[in-house]
Amino acid sequence: MYVNILTFKINEKDGISSNELSMLDDNIMTKPKGLDRLHVFKDKKKKNKFYLIEYWTSMDLKNQMEKSSSHLFLNRIHQLSVDNHYKNIECDIVI
Repeated sequence: MYVNILTFKINEKDGISSNELSMLDDNIMTKPKGLDRLHVFKDKKKKNKFYLIEYWTSMDLKNQMEKSSSHLFLNRIHQLSVDNHYKNIECDIVI
């Protein structure tokens, strides 16, 4: 299993709004192929810092989702993370 961890911030003007984030389940009506589950964590020490943790069956399926025009909400978080040079961690689950 492949894990993708993205950091992002709430930005009402140019990014993800707090309202959109609160309605995450509604914004992701169907999961992309290969996405097992996801979680969003809020940093306790840094204001307005969030982590999107995605569990994928493979990196290739995550890359396919990023190139597709479906799943706009997830794609937008991915693109914001890249555009703003936020931290991205890729890892495999060992246990």
